[in-house]
Amino acid sequence: MKKNKLFYIFIIFIFISSTYGLFSVLKIEEKIVKKYPNLRFTKYLFKKESLLNNINNDYNVKFLPNTEFVKLNFQKKKISFKDKYYSPPKDKSVAYTSYGTFFFEIFEDKILVVDFLGNIYFVNNLTASNSTKNLKSDLSAKRVYDTLIIDDKLYVSYATYLNGCKKINISFSKIELNNLRFKKLFESSKCEENGVPGRMQYFIHNDKKGILLSTAGGSYDNPGIDPQNKSSLFGKILFIELKSKKNYLYSYGHRVIQGLFAENDLILSTEHGPRGGDEVNKILFEKNYGWPIASYGEKYSFNYEKKPTYKKNHQEEGFEEPLFSFITAIGISEIIKLPNNFSPHFQNKFIISSLFGRSIFIVNFDKNFSRVINYEKIFLNERIRDLKYDAKNKLILLALEENGELGILSLK
Repeated sequence: MKKNKLFYIFIIFIFISSTYGLFSVLKIEEKIVKKYPNLRFTKYLFKKESLLNNINNDYNVKFLPNTEFVKLNFQKKKISFKDKYYSPPKDKSVAYTSYGTFFFEIFEDKILVVDFLGNIYFVNNLTASNSTKNLKSDLSAKRVYDTLIIDDKLYVSYATYLNGCKKINISFSKIELNNLRFKKLFESSKCEENGVPGRMQYFIHNDKKGILLSTAGGSYDNPGIDPQNKSSLFGKILFIELKSKKNYLYSYGHRVIQGLFAENDLILSTEHGPRGGDEVNKILFEKNYGWPIASYGEKYSFNYEKKPTYKKNHQEEGFEEPLFSFITAIGISEIIKLPNNFSPHFQNKFIISSLFGRSIFIVNFDKNFSRVINYEKIFLNERIRDLKYDAKNKLILLALEENGELGILSLK
C-alpha cells in the first residue's frame, strides 16, 4: 500500500514538473515570437516538419518593427463584442466556426464596427481600455459580408435565409448614436444555397451614383454555372443605382471577391481562387473574368486527372487576365490605396491583406494598372479581414478577426 502511494506521488511529481517545464517553454517562446514570428517551435513538437527547415525557408525575411524601408509599430485594440460573437453558429453561415469576424468604418473620428451577426458598435478611443459602445438597431442579418459609409449613411451587405436558401441584401441607415433604423436598398428576387453578397464600393457609372456589389455562388470544388450565366446574380459584380434602386451586371465570371477598390474610373478586386491562384483583377464594364472555366488554381481535393481542371490562360479563352495571381494562395482579403503622405518610401502603393497568409502586402502597380511591378510582404501573424486608412492620424487599421481586435500600424 505504501509503495502504491509512493508511485502515485512520483507520477504526480513528474506531471507537475513537466507541466511547469512546458509553461516555461511557452513563456520563452512568446518572447522569441515577438521578434521572430516564424519561430513558434512548439507547433513542431508533434509534427515531422523540421524547425530548421522553417528557419531557413526564406532568405532576407524581416519582421516587425522592421520592413524593407521603414519601421512600423504594431498595436492591438480589443473590442468588447456581444457574447454571441465568441460562439458563432456551427453551420455554413460562417466559413470558420471557431471565431467570428467583423467589418469597420471610420466616421467622425470614431470607429464604427459591425460584427458578422449584424450587431453594431462605436469605438470612441483607440487607446482607452474600455471604449466600445453598443448601438441599437433593427438590422436583421444572418451573416454580414461588408459595410460602407456614403455621406452620413451606413450601408450593410448581408445574407438572409429562406428555407435553407440564401438571399442577397443591402440595407442602409442614417448613422445615429442612439438607434439605427434600416431601409432596404436591394434584395435579390432569387435565392441560392451557396450564393452570398460580398464587398461594396461607392461608384459613379454613366453619371448615376451607385454601389458596386460583388456576389459569389457555388462552393469549393462545385462552382456551378452561375458565374458564366449573365441572367444570374451570383458570381458577379453588380451596379446598384442609389436613386432608382435599379441593378445591372457590371462584370462576371468571378469566384469569391474579398476586396474591392473604386476611385474615379479605376476598379480593382482581390479574389479567392480555388487551391492556389488568388487573383488581383482590374475590373472593366461587362468583361468576363473566366471563373469557373479558367483559373491558375486547382481543386482543393487534388481529385483531378493528369491534365488541369481549369484552363491556364484566360486570354486564349476570351477572358480577362488577372493583373497578378498569388501561387501559393494567401487567402487574399481587402485592398485599399495607401495615401502618399503616409511615408515617402510608400508612394503610389496599395495594401492587400490576407487571411491564411496572416500578412499584408504593399503592392506597386504600373502606371496603367496593367500589371503588378512588385510587392513587399509584412508578416503580422493575424488573420486580417478588413482594412482602412485613418488619414487624420496616419494609421493603417486592420480587422484582426481571430481575437476580435483592431490592429493599428503606424510609423515608428
